[in-house]
Amino acid sequence: MRTVLGWRVFGSGVVSGLLAAAVGSAVVGSAAVGGAAWAAPPIGITGTSTVVVVLHDGVGDPGSIGAGLVGRLGGELGYVYRNSLPGFAATLPSAAVDVLRMSPLVASVEADETLKMQAQTVPTGIRRAFADKNTVTKINGLDDWRADVDVAVVDTGIDATHPDLNVVGRVNCYQVKACATGSGTDDNGHGTHVAGTAAAIDNDFGVVGVAPGARLWSVKVLGKDGGGSLSGILAGLDWVTGNSSTIEVANLSLGCADCGSPAMGRAISTAVDHGIVVVVAAGNDHIDASRFFPANQPDAITVSALADFDGTPGATGKASCMKGTDDALAPFSNFGSPVDVAAPGECIYSTWPGGRYAMDSGTSMAAPHVTGAAALLAMGTHKPKNRTDVLAIVHKIKSTGNLAWSDNSGDGRKEPLLDVHTSG
Repeated sequence: MRTVLGWRVFGSGVVSGLLAAAVGSAVVGSAAVGGAAWAAPPIGITGTSTVVVVLHDGVGDPGSIGAGLVGRLGGELGYVYRNSLPGFAATLPSAAVDVLRMSPLVASVEADETLKMQAQTVPTGIRRAFADKNTVTKINGLDDWRADVDVAVVDTGIDATHPDLNVVGRVNCYQVKACATGSGTDDNGHGTHVAGTAAAIDNDFGVVGVAPGARLWSVKVLGKDGGGSLSGILAGLDWVTGNSSTIEVANLSLGCADCGSPAMGRAISTAVDHGIVVVVAAGNDHIDASRFFPANQPDAITVSALADFDGTPGATGKASCMKGTDDALAPFSNFGSPVDVAAPGECIYSTWPGGRYAMDSGTSMAAPHVTGAAALLAMGTHKPKNRTDVLAIVHKIKSTGNLAWSDNSGDGRKEPLLDVHTSG
């Protein structure tokens, strides 16, 4: 995966004439192009490049501006972002990228990237987080209570027909020019697994989630191989933010090491401003999470993975589906100061496409435990409306965690372990 590191600076005023010729005087106006410099990803001179473009605030409709700029440069407009940030994605001749960057309407241009789901390897996680002791959810094997909250799973999609999941809506933002509502199937399994841990229905079969029966929104941004473009993931976040009147929590069990995106960082912050709790996986590279994106974004709740094999504290469980020490940090989990909370992430049993169930491991599996906890705190009249409300939920999750586990990461800090017996 090529990262967005090793950026170079383009000099001032070099392409001002070309810019005027390409995008017209209406775009350039009387603004001076000279003096502008932007640290940009290296993009080739030949061929085409797919980029994410962020516009300056207040310059106009991103779709209209994008169509004008990209069309004049011989490119093709992709996703348009209107809710979490003003901008668009586009594919255009590589030589035209520098020209586009110099437009006074453009704040930044980033190369598109591929981000992947974070999964290596079930209810043991539900027990270890004490979700089965919660007096609000009253998990009892009967479908007599469902969490009054909406959760977006930004992932490979969710099996909307799974009998153990309450999927109320779907949108496909994977390899399309614009997100398409009512479509997007999970052809991988990752998203369906994540959804079950967060919100599987409390009934007499299958598994149960932390926030049983919560309304699930399938936001497909990753494909069969678990990968997806930055531009498509941004489109998914943009869709979620545009539906902030409905959605309270978003789970992003995805990311990449030694990469980054100012645009996606801004999109996460804007989602939080709109009252959406954003939960992300810390990553599975056993490195400091400061090197993993978007785990290193301060506005998201970043979740590391606990190895737990018996659903109880005490470090007496024996490793099952993979190696690890019971009640210790999972051997694959990232760690460090960006991590806010730990949650069970090894050998997690959850829903799988086709009405099935499967075991999996990863910080991807840890994150939805926290997503479910956030959902319980955001139910009904407690719906977060702004950043202050979101931060109150984050504080509650962190302050009610326990320390009954062994942190063997060597990072000198011990994040709280998720404990939801009082959430809701």
